[in-house]
Amino acid sequence: MSRNTHVRRPGRRAAFAAGLVLAVGLGVSTQAAAQAAVPAKAPVKTSSAVRSVHGFNGDVVTQVADFYGAYVDAKDAPRGPDAALAKALRGHYLVPAFAKKLEAWEKTNKADGVLRAQNVPTRWTVSEGGNGLEVLVTLTFGGAGESPVTTTRLAVKLDVVDGITDIRTTSAAPAKASRSVSGRTGDVVTQVADFYGAYVDAKDAPRGPDAALAKALRGHYLVPAFAKKLEAWEKTNKTDGVLRAQNVPVDWTVSGDGESGEVTVTHRFGGGESPTVTTNLVVKADAVDGVTDIRTKNAR
Repeated sequence: MSRNTHVRRPGRRAAFAAGLVLAVGLGVSTQAAAQAAVPAKAPVKTSSAVRSVHGFNGDVVTQVADFYGAYVDAKDAPRGPDAALAKALRGHYLVPAFAKKLEAWEKTNKADGVLRAQNVPTRWTVSEGGNGLEVLVTLTFGGAGESPVTTTRLAVKLDVVDGITDIRTTSAAPAKASRSVSGRTGDVVTQVADFYGAYVDAKDAPRGPDAALAKALRGHYLVPAFAKKLEAWEKTNKTDGVLRAQNVPVDWTVSGDGESGEVTVTHRFGGGESPTVTTNLVVKADAVDGVTDIRTKNAR
């Protein structure tokens, strides 16, 4: 809703005073006097730049970014680590044999095997590796004046169907032209992208939907009151309330400025076999509390 703003003009006494200053010749120019008579404009706030995160079904960079993004969110939850989500993520993305190997490594090294650290990174970047089945994950720890900034780079070996088969530290650097996905803790755009990316992976798993992961993701990212409202909406509409669709998108884009409290999620369905359909959702979210609303963009 638009609102008209009324600017109050200077009163007669102000106009008379300005004229008096000019008459006595105190060296004030006509332009300066005119500026003094006009109310000063309030400073205009500049909006933060909009940034976007893109994902694609069946893409190794996307899947590893979905895993690490949601895993960091689970470990760095404002109200304490979300062990249920971390477990569900490991169960979905890690090949069982490697998951057992990783648990043994963790017992020996007293550190998280996925992050290769005892704490949680503040930023992360997932980039294409030297071959099609290896992805580089760069984790940045510290910053904001709290501690020295350190960086760890991991090589993650992944099979699109089976999952992650190895994680190891590496000194290799991603190529300059490689595609990458980045995120940071405490950022609502990152969190919404992590949620939707992992949720799509859960719904579109090669061996069938992963209901346990989908439930854990909803439990972590959705505010409880909204989660109940969404369940009621789904029963009425026979549709997934998170995706606002009965099928799974082939690619998605999450965009926002990180400050407005609303993030746009664009889904593309079909392609090749069927006509491409695009839907735009507005997700209202807070970096601490979580998602409080999801609606189609043209809804009022």
